[in-house]
Amino acid sequence: MKTLIFLLSMMFIFSPAFVKAENSSSAATDQSSKTYYAKVLQEGAYFYSKEPDETVEKAFLLPSTYFVLLVGEEGEFYKAKYLDLFGYVKKTEVTPMEGTPEQPYATSTFRAYDRSGLDVYAKPKLNSESLGKLGFLQENVRMYGFCTGDELFPSSTNQWLYCFYESGGQTIRGYAFKYYCDSIKIAPENLEYLPEISGALDFGNNLPANGGLSDTVKAIIILAVSMPCLIVLYLLLSPSKRRQRSKGEKARVPAKIKRGKDYYEFNEDDL
Repeated sequence: MKTLIFLLSMMFIFSPAFVKAENSSSAATDQSSKTYYAKVLQEGAYFYSKEPDETVEKAFLLPSTYFVLLVGEEGEFYKAKYLDLFGYVKKTEVTPMEGTPEQPYATSTFRAYDRSGLDVYAKPKLNSESLGKLGFLQENVRMYGFCTGDELFPSSTNQWLYCFYESGGQTIRGYAFKYYCDSIKIAPENLEYLPEISGALDFGNNLPANGGLSDTVKAIIILAVSMPCLIVLYLLLSPSKRRQRSKGEKARVPAKIKRGKDYYEFNEDDL
């Protein structure tokens, strides 16, 4: 009985309905869109962010010769990812390529040297909100790129650095006024070059059109492969099979020979 229950449970696990339920959590992964890396071949290509009012604003200049990951498209823009940021790039400012670069993103840093602490703002503007402060002579602050903004005081600069750093267990992303930044280390030129994609990009399902196997077909294949094993396992573990085997072994044991009574054979020649 226990063996039968085990067999039925295994059949249920490999049934199409169960497989579909098990795979439901990973459906988004299985059906995720295709992505492409695109190289920034020109100076002046921006990474854009979308504001709450749905307007698209320049966030920072992308370092030329490096890449962005394209994840979709919207009008004249590609939806893109750079480092840990999601935003947009103009289709005319990047070149989609085939394959995966070894080092897609630049690693650039700077040092803050404002004695009172360098404010990091939400926007590169005079009246913007301060999100936090970089300490005096804080080194190796990671930066995404440069951006043009307001000049904080006359004869200074209108250049800002879009950066990110850890503070109090949180990651702060914002703009630091370039006038108070030094030791800026720009990543060297990325010489990786992949084959260019000349046609339109397809951000559909990763499986080819009319290709791949559905969950039901996969489940049927798994069930078809598993059933012979389950049947053999059932036959080996079946109680009735063990009883038959036990009886057979007993039948092959020689029966106990009963010893007959002793007797004397009479011979007439002895007379």
